[in-house]
Amino acid sequence: MQTEISKLISYWLRHNPKDANIVLDAYGWANIEDVLMALKVENIELTKADLIELSQRFDKVRWKIDVEASKIKSTHGHSIKVIQEAPPQTPPKILYHGTGIKNMDSIAKDGLKSMQRQYVHLAETIIMARDIGSRHGKPVIIEIDTTRLLNEGWHFYKTEEDVWLTKNIPAKYLDF
Repeated sequence: MQTEISKLISYWLRHNPKDANIVLDAYGWANIEDVLMALKVENIELTKADLIELSQRFDKVRWKIDVEASKIKSTHGHSIKVIQEAPPQTPPKILYHGTGIKNMDSIAKDGLKSMQRQYVHLAETIIMARDIGSRHGKPVIIEIDTTRLLNEGWHFYKTEEDVWLTKNIPAKYLDF
């Protein structure tokens, strides 16, 4: 049940806050009380403490919670437009993207695209990329030379989960 609740909250915070009558600010922050009220409408009773505990139970960081301001936001994965709060950072020289082998033809042709999300997601380690790629079938790891991208004007943002975000990357920057 906790996984389903977490996915529901993530869906609202990443993709469709209107579905739950939640208002996000320009940076993606929502009032915790609004999220708790939306859960109540779904017959899910949680307190603020329960929500904080739930966010700490999972192996990956899904949300950022500002206890003092009583706000919550998804750390990444947005399909709706949100402004990155942190300034761009310099990533490691190599980042990785994990995907399924079934996606390779389109990536080789069109590059990495954010698809329904606001940004392309990149991993710091091969292991992390492999784990992500495994969600899409037999995993394939794509290596990205970030130095070339930085030199050509790309910006990178690091999340709390060590996921790097950037705009679409043409195939010429990818090493399969």
